[in-house]
Amino acid sequence: MMDFSITLKPDNSQISEAIEFVESSLSKCNIKGNDMTKPLLLTEEHLVELVKVVPADNSITIKARKLLGKTTITMQAKSTSPISVGTPDSNISFDGYESAPNAEAAIRSMIINANRDVFRHSYRNGTNTIVITAGESCHKNLMHVLFSMLLALVTCIIARLLLPASICAFINDYIFITVKTIFLNALKTIIAPLIFFSIAASVSSITDLSEFGKIGAKVIAFYTATTLVATIIALAAYNIINPGTFNELSYMVQGAETADGQEMVSFLDTIIDIVPSNFFGAFVNSATLQLIFLGLLVGAVVPLMGDQREKIASFLSSANELFLRIGTVITKCLPIAVFAFIGSMVLTMDTTVIKTLLTVFICIILGMVAMMIFYLAVIAILTKSNPATFFKNALPAWLNAFALSSSNAAMTFTMNTCDKKLKISPKLYSFSIPLGATINMDGFVIVLTISFLFLAKAFGLELTGGEIFTLIITIILLSFGAPGIPGVSTICMSVLLMQYHVPMEALALFIGIDAIADPLCTANNVFGDIVGTFCIARRNGMVQD
Repeated sequence: MMDFSITLKPDNSQISEAIEFVESSLSKCNIKGNDMTKPLLLTEEHLVELVKVVPADNSITIKARKLLGKTTITMQAKSTSPISVGTPDSNISFDGYESAPNAEAAIRSMIINANRDVFRHSYRNGTNTIVITAGESCHKNLMHVLFSMLLALVTCIIARLLLPASICAFINDYIFITVKTIFLNALKTIIAPLIFFSIAASVSSITDLSEFGKIGAKVIAFYTATTLVATIIALAAYNIINPGTFNELSYMVQGAETADGQEMVSFLDTIIDIVPSNFFGAFVNSATLQLIFLGLLVGAVVPLMGDQREKIASFLSSANELFLRIGTVITKCLPIAVFAFIGSMVLTMDTTVIKTLLTVFICIILGMVAMMIFYLAVIAILTKSNPATFFKNALPAWLNAFALSSSNAAMTFTMNTCDKKLKISPKLYSFSIPLGATINMDGFVIVLTISFLFLAKAFGLELTGGEIFTLIITIILLSFGAPGIPGVSTICMSVLLMQYHVPMEALALFIGIDAIADPLCTANNVFGDIVGTFCIARRNGMVQD
């Protein structure tokens, strides 16, 4: 056990001393490199807000502790009110462009929200307490999932070879199926409130695009456009490769209730169905687009509530935090669920399924390559720059994101690339990169689209034109509002499977696909952030000479 502490006065001049103390303490706890960046960033952001609410005659205590391999930073102080990170109260200028009164606070809020999985905040008996977890490897969740997959594969292959078929059937029916059902039921329980409160809380906190000025609007428009292109590329790649012959998955289809034959849904019916006739019916039926619509509607109305605005916004934020925490707890069980999913597959599967999954990976890689070509074409057309030179400068950030498998963890290195390699003004990239890590998920969109189309067809669902339109809109909105918790891809795929009545057994295949495709997906997300930042910088004179 290692324990360090310091007590400071609530003065902005002492924030630097506090950060130096935290950095030194983390170093002594053997927290280094990228594992140190996130806790330092979160510590600074929370200290700035803590200083505002702590009376001058009080003090702030900061402790760093390492116990049983877990390192935490705890900040505690008697305060006049709870901290409110992201409250608009400062100005930021975009090099002569429209000032954005709330941009700096919005950036802080995005950074904090993107990392809610590693910090906790409470306000009890007039005391603010913030606990930040450090040293959690960005690969930890992925490694656990991959290890669980490998263990299930090896164990169940041996069991299939050595044990009688009756015992294998017993293990599958009474152990694996039970675990799978419990996990999937838990996911289904939180999907509807998670979508609604995530969207509503986000919109209620940033309701006016003018808060970001014209440059902010251009950044958001660029990210939206590339996300739409990503869905189109994914659809094209799927139709070109047409992964799998699908009869290889008959063993799964026979064991599950396949998608029912559905009536043709017109484009107009799809639009009309977005608006629910019953508020709670959207929750009961887990109607994704209806939940997103309600979230947008409620979030947009909050600023019109006058004196009640703060209370309602606080409720939405707290409810969002609650269901994010529940989601985090559920997805922490993902390795156990993966063992059950993969184990069940191995005990019942046809070995030729591997060929089918390989075609899915080829399809995803084709989509990623096509997206990279599109990015470089955009660079050439919009900035008149040499795409090869840009790619060479941005490649280190791509490789870093691939290695970390986390846009948030790679954020510091990505900003450094924008600054040192591409000479972009920090006034732009300090806004666009955190925003991109939150809403610009082109790689995520490609993987989700291709995987869902593959699984839907495997379980007998042929999508109509209206349903494909709905799918594109849903995936785009999910990419914008995806909660920043481990296992988010699994939750989002669960949303799609439920919306189109595809058996949840399909999740077993997706978990395997996503675990392997995740690093490439993250690298594509980060590269898209850099492309958008560079294009807007060049077209608006925000590149430093």
